[in-house]
Amino acid sequence: MFAPQASQRKRKQIAITQGSPKQQGFRKGYMSFTTDSRMSFDALADMTNATLDQDNLPRPRPSLALHGQQPLGTMLGVSTFVKIVSGHPEKWDISVQVIAGVGKVHVRKDGDTWVAATGTNAYDDEAIVNFCQSGNRVYVSNGVNNMSYYDITTGATVEYTTLATPSTPTATGTGLTGTTYTYYYRVSANNTVGESIASIADTESVLLTRDQWVSGTKYVTVTWSSVVGATSYNIYVGTVAGSEKYLATISNGLSFIDDGTLAENAFKIAPAGNSTAGPKLTYMWNKDGQLLGVGDTSNPDYLWYDGGATAVGDFSPFNNGGYVGINSGGDTVPVAVRTFRTGKGDPAITVLSSGVAASGKMHHVVFTTTTFDNNVINIPNVQEANGQGGTVAPRAVVEANNSIWYPTGQDFKSTGTSANIQNILSTNSISNDILPDVQRLSLASMNMACGLVYENKIYWSLPVSSTENNQIWVKDLSRRGIWIMPWIISAKFMWLSEDNTTGEISFCIYNGTNILKFTRSVMTQDNGVAFNTRVAHEGLVWSDNGMSMGAIQEQRFKLLQPTGQINIRSFGLDEDGAVNTLSTNSFTQVTSFTAWNAYEFSDGYIEYSADVGEINYTSTAVTVMTNEIDETLNQLGWEILTDTIDCDYFLSTVFTTGVEIPRSYYGD
Repeated sequence: MFAPQASQRKRKQIAITQGSPKQQGFRKGYMSFTTDSRMSFDALADMTNATLDQDNLPRPRPSLALHGQQPLGTMLGVSTFVKIVSGHPEKWDISVQVIAGVGKVHVRKDGDTWVAATGTNAYDDEAIVNFCQSGNRVYVSNGVNNMSYYDITTGATVEYTTLATPSTPTATGTGLTGTTYTYYYRVSANNTVGESIASIADTESVLLTRDQWVSGTKYVTVTWSSVVGATSYNIYVGTVAGSEKYLATISNGLSFIDDGTLAENAFKIAPAGNSTAGPKLTYMWNKDGQLLGVGDTSNPDYLWYDGGATAVGDFSPFNNGGYVGINSGGDTVPVAVRTFRTGKGDPAITVLSSGVAASGKMHHVVFTTTTFDNNVINIPNVQEANGQGGTVAPRAVVEANNSIWYPTGQDFKSTGTSANIQNILSTNSISNDILPDVQRLSLASMNMACGLVYENKIYWSLPVSSTENNQIWVKDLSRRGIWIMPWIISAKFMWLSEDNTTGEISFCIYNGTNILKFTRSVMTQDNGVAFNTRVAHEGLVWSDNGMSMGAIQEQRFKLLQPTGQINIRSFGLDEDGAVNTLSTNSFTQVTSFTAWNAYEFSDGYIEYSADVGEINYTSTAVTVMTNEIDETLNQLGWEILTDTIDCDYFLSTVFTTGVEIPRSYYGD
């Protein structure tokens, strides 16, 4: 008689390896957009205070230790400059620090004592400061104080001050008695920055036109009074009041003889505005010796530019400086300027603007020159770049790998040239993998964000649900642009400081109190205080549908060169729908072996002997930690934690074993 029998369920072996050399470690880095069962095995759900090392192996991030002389007061900005000494470049740090309620420029070399600049050296005690070196000067910009610079040669600050308008000059004719023609003479005063308003005109009636005057016999003498702080004076002449044209510049003396031999410059009209104090800029950039600036609080749509190497810091149109409006009257305001290129590859000044709801724009400015009557005139041409590519964080715009990278406020973007696209720049979002984190950025505080490129990685210090920078996010370009984050660090400023003797480069931050540098000389501690680290994956499943149940036996974690106390936890979603801790384990370094069982002695050399002597320090090269699980699960996660000082490890692999239960699904 036939007796039906149930077919035996075949169970599929579960053997999941994460981080193997074949998989190139955890090569996708940190992801928060895809979570739980949809996360790739070679990605990580959390990398708090962790990084990727070797071939993409998780490891605690570098620690922070004090770097050099600490600030004398609250720092409002910090950067570096180069000083030429006996033909050799020296690298210096420069900062503005609040001393007794006043911002003061300070400089130092090789981490030595901060030295205050001489001169007036007085700045607002709250405004963030940006620095820009040009022409043996370091310009100091904060959008509040008049333009100024630190003179590298003298060690003093030089503040731009407004020149007074010259008083009405006196024009006296010689050999020209008559009333047939009337000439108007005006005088303006110059300093190293710009030009004052032109004086009220004095008139002189003459018999002949200027082209009929004769040197030595028929001429007009113009005299005027001195203006405090003026380095030279411009003379303007015309036959119509208010339309006087440039005639000459006098550097020595307070008089000029107009004998009619000099031609008027039709392109230079007597100025109605005063540029001798320069614009109050928030942000400046140096392009091949030409200063560019944005953030003019009086004229927020202006891009300012100076006269270049021959007129450093002179923004007057008289010396080929000036300004141009960027989307004037539009819905964006320029906040950052860089030297980049157009889609054709032509060099161009690139201006990034901020708009409503973080939808800014990008504009290119290209100068063309024309010559008229022996006068070279620079003409700025503004063109909007393709796509929406603005920023809300001017100090966070960086250039790397022939592209510019920046936060817009809604996401992070990269602008460069893409293959098969000609004559236009391609702007792409680079933050799709971390969108939930981007949405936690504090848009109102993004002007505090800053960025830095070091060892082919982009570091951004950002305000995450905070009014201050409280996290560092890393975009690792050497690992195909993966994200490594978050590092729980308050970094108001970031910069690279170089030691002139050793050549050592220190990646420095200022956290509001101390100057610190990243280092591996100590482990899992910032200025002596332990920081927590967490590396986690939260979405191991046993089938593509993500619903199958599995009888999970164990997880094995292979750690390379572990030190300190390391805690490991496995957790999972069981058949009852609960997420529970399934197994925990911990490692603490207590024995003394270096490399593969080689003893190291206190006198500093390695020796193999029956007498091991006094052991100096300890390190285990490899350890495997096993979490016994023995549970039926739909989903499994794991985490590696440290919360004490002196911890370190490389996570080599995670190996999960078990069997899949056929036709058994979550929710049954």
